[in-house]
Amino acid sequence: MKKINYHKLVAAAVAITSIASGLFVDSRITAAKSVSGSIVLKAPAVKRVKVKRKANLYNNKGRKLKKIVLKKGRKLTVIKKATKIRGKKFYFVTKNKLILAKDVTTLKAKAKKPQKLPANPTNPSATQDKVTPPNSTNTGTTQTAKKNAKIESFSLSEFRQEFLKKLNEERAQRGLNAVSEDANLDEIVQNRTKLLPDNFAHVDAAGNFILNDFFNKAGVKRHSTAECLAMFPWGVDVNHSDNSLLDATKNASSALVADNMIYEYIYNDAESNWGHRDILLDPSAKTIGLGAIAENESEQIYSSVGVIY
Repeated sequence: MKKINYHKLVAAAVAITSIASGLFVDSRITAAKSVSGSIVLKAPAVKRVKVKRKANLYNNKGRKLKKIVLKKGRKLTVIKKATKIRGKKFYFVTKNKLILAKDVTTLKAKAKKPQKLPANPTNPSATQDKVTPPNSTNTGTTQTAKKNAKIESFSLSEFRQEFLKKLNEERAQRGLNAVSEDANLDEIVQNRTKLLPDNFAHVDAAGNFILNDFFNKAGVKRHSTAECLAMFPWGVDVNHSDNSLLDATKNASSALVADNMIYEYIYNDAESNWGHRDILLDPSAKTIGLGAIAENESEQIYSSVGVIY
């Protein structure tokens, strides 16, 4: 595999019921509060921009891609810091496509209100997004990726199956009980995950823990709640020897994304003071809900893991 010559694109965040995390939003830090000595973590910024006028994309050498023209008003996610090529400022909007900074404006982060949950949340069929239980046999998904698989082929059921499998393998290595995945929690967490492209944060504009609101409205009984958020690029793999990113376009798959997220959470979480690892490997953890969506424009997979105790 060929190494990708750019900084790590993984963005992950964590929150527990008893804390309000400090968040990077538009390069500003929201005041963080800590209760009972809990760890306060900070989520990396996710920059969103809007095209000001008809604009082209460019390759990493600053050459215009004439066949790719973006319309005015199109929204994009910037996946790394601005870079200068031939004296001009560019933003990466995919792993190998850039846009001129002068052609876009930065969007302010807007927190959306949680979506309304079905009147009967215990019935997964009550909503449009049907959940595939982790033990379901689905011949349409496989962990063997097709060559040059596109992000449009992302499979939520395959992602969930692989994530749970890898997580429980990590727990078993440490003598911990396996956690189970719950279809009802999956449904709730999936709805919560849909908010991430516009608000990659644990809290809404009022400072309320978003996942808690979703669980409360669904009547989920629990002692406490924890959440892990992640954003990972499609078609990318992690070199476990030095944590560099590798081009895995030909081997891209939903299972590969799940494997990389588990690795990042557990083995490459120092910047978050190992908060994600501690949540996923907590001996008292019993049940999780998993959500994930693919955003085609930025070629990113957004995911949320909801853990109840």
